[in-house]
Amino acid sequence: MIHFDFDEVKLVAVVKNAVKEAMAAIPAWNTPPTPERKILYSIKELSEFIGCSTVTAQKLKNQNRIPYRQVGRKLMFDSVEVLKAMDQGKKKR
Repeated sequence: MIHFDFDEVKLVAVVKNAVKEAMAAIPAWNTPPTPERKILYSIKELSEFIGCSTVTAQKLKNQNRIPYRQVGRKLMFDSVEVLKAMDQGKKKR
């Protein structure tokens, strides 16, 4: 058995600092990912985007929990705004 004489606390601190420095050097760790903006044109597209049934997506729209625009009979949902609304809904609960 080989025995090394070292201070374990100092070694842990050195390793932690090295990992922090390495992570700080990677841009992906420093900035949150930005979702790609996409316009959804129907309740069906919205339901597929957020992963729920069309009935649930319609209820969320009707309760104004999901932002949307309507021109005539055409609905439009901005994917970035939908994600923000979903995130705010989670924070409230």
